[in-house]
Amino acid sequence: MKELSDELAEKILNDVLEERCASEEGVRRYRPLLEERARRIVARLVVEPSADSGPNTDFPHRLHALFNLADTVVKDELGSHRYPKPACPDDGGCAMCCTHMRIVLSVQEAAVIARELLGLSASEKAEIAHRLPSLGQSGPGSRCGLLDEQGLCTLYAARPINCRTYRSCSITACEDRVRLGRNAGEEVVFTYPFDDLVRKSFHHVVQPGETPHFLEMNTFLASVLHDDEALAAWASGQISTKGNE
Repeated sequence: MKELSDELAEKILNDVLEERCASEEGVRRYRPLLEERARRIVARLVVEPSADSGPNTDFPHRLHALFNLADTVVKDELGSHRYPKPACPDDGGCAMCCTHMRIVLSVQEAAVIARELLGLSASEKAEIAHRLPSLGQSGPGSRCGLLDEQGLCTLYAARPINCRTYRSCSITACEDRVRLGRNAGEEVVFTYPFDDLVRKSFHHVVQPGETPHFLEMNTFLASVLHDDEALAAWASGQISTKGNE
């Protein structure tokens, strides 16, 4: 088991370094800082939960438990004092990522979002559906359709892992990235590398052995909020990715 855990940690670490570093020098600098952390995070998010979960565990319950575990891992990493304090407010209130980044989620996370949408009132669902046409897809110049007029997430407790594991240590860098765009070859130095490790470990658990399939948030919301049958199907786990890429 340890050999498989170490092998997976090495694969996830290599994926993170490939995405994060634009040069061999960057890879050499980051690798020794992240190797032990990758093994520890993979053990906590992948190996230990797999050993504890039974075959009949309800998947949405497992996914919420994994969300909570990922939140705990992130909190522990931030509490280790290895990193600068995040620029993101502790009590929320910053929606820069929600308004300027493409929001994607796995099909399994989309099923959880669908269940949460079913729990909203008709007026709450209508409010989300009403703002979607003017937004188009999330990303630069747009925003996530779940963001309300006060800049708060309508389904914060069920937000995808990408939303849970993207924080910045420099609000100036965030503002510059929005204003100027990310330069080709720039290394991502204002976000936390352990977030990448947590995110990729999570996706390995929910889609093991597969290339993760992601949906764009606003496209998914539009496809289910205007189709009650589709929303119910997603909420019941009858996952379909047609037309949601």
